[in-house]
Amino acid sequence: MAKEEKGLELSGKEMVALAGSIAIYLSCKLTPREVCLMRTFFQSLASNLSTIEFTDTVCKSREN
Repeated sequence: MAKEEKGLELSGKEMVALAGSIAIYLSCKLTPREVCLMRTFFQSLASNLSTIEFTDTVCKSREN
């Protein structure tokens, strides 16, 4: 089965729990400045993934 078809195999609830667990773990191990830097990094990552997702959606709709 292709990766596109298989997906992440995580439910929405599992993804939220995982994100929360990672955030708690990192906040305990990092200084407040490092937490801020990580927040900026992950916001940038999310923004870039959104752009890629949108571009892919637009390109696929134009193919049809």
